[in-house]
Amino acid sequence: MVTIRQGMMKDCTDLLEVYQGTRWFYRTREGGYKTVEQVKEEHRGAAFERWGWLVAEDKGHVVGEIVFRSEKTPSTGKVGIIRNLDVDVRHQKETIGTKLTNAAESVLRNRKVVRVTATTPPAAYNYWMKVKYFARESITNLKLPINKIPEKKSTAVKTVRLEKLAKLPTSMKFSHIAYPGALAELAGDVIDGRLDGKLLEYYSNDRLIGVGVVAKQDTKSAKFIADITKRGLEYSDIVISRTAKTAAVWKLKTVHTTVPKDQVGTHMNLCKWSSELSTDIPVTRLL
Repeated sequence: MVTIRQGMMKDCTDLLEVYQGTRWFYRTREGGYKTVEQVKEEHRGAAFERWGWLVAEDKGHVVGEIVFRSEKTPSTGKVGIIRNLDVDVRHQKETIGTKLTNAAESVLRNRKVVRVTATTPPAAYNYWMKVKYFARESITNLKLPINKIPEKKSTAVKTVRLEKLAKLPTSMKFSHIAYPGALAELAGDVIDGRLDGKLLEYYSNDRLIGVGVVAKQDTKSAKFIADITKRGLEYSDIVISRTAKTAAVWKLKTVHTTVPKDQVGTHMNLCKWSSELSTDIPVTRLL
C-alpha cells in the first residue's frame, strides 16, 4: 500500500534511484545524478525553505515525490506552484503521481490557494491533462546583448543591493509580471551560493516598487528575473533595465530571462528583445 507523507532527508537515498530514471536529461555536464548528496542539495537552503515536500512510500521504499509552495500574486490572490513531480519509472503506470498531486492540492487548498500551476515538458503533458491541468498560454525566453539594453536613469527610483542574506527576503516572495516561482527560485540559488549573483530592491518615495535578481550562468551570459509591485507599474522599464544591466559587472555578452507570454510586451516596451517560445508548457488548475 502506498503512503503519502512528509519528505525527510533520509529519503534522498531512495530518491537518487528515482532521479536516475526521471532526470536523466538533467546535470548532463556532470553526467547525471550520481550521489545522494546531489539529491540532498535539491532539498536544502533558501531555495527550498518555503517549499512543501511530500513523498510516496511503497513497502518501505520511497518511489516518488512532489515539491510545491504557494505565492502571493497582486492580481489573482494566492497561486500554488508545483516545482517538480518525480515517480519511479517502474511505478509510473500506477496512480502514485495522482496521489501525490492530490495530496499537494489538499495542502494548498488549506492555504487558501485559488489556482495551481506547474511547468511541464511536452512528454508529460498527457499526465497533467488526466489530472485536470490544462495549458494556459505559453512561456517566452527573451535574450539580448547587455550593451543593447537602454540605461534608464531616474532620481525617482532608488536601487538597493541586498547583501549577506541567509534567507529569502520577504520582498521576493511574490509574482506579478514574472513567471510564478521564478524570482524566488533564482534568488534562492544566489543566497545558497549555487550561483554568483546579486539581489536588488527598488524604491520610490520609500515605498517598494520592484525587485530583481541577476545571476551569472557561464562565461558569456547571465539570467535575470525582474518583477514589480502594484505601485511599480509605471517604473517597470527602470526595474527591468537596471536588473539586466547589473550583469555588466561580470563583463558578459548577453542576458536572458523567461516570462509569461502576456508579459512580453512589458519587456518590449524597454527595447526589442530576441524572443523564442519555450518548449515547456505552463499548466493550470483551479481549486
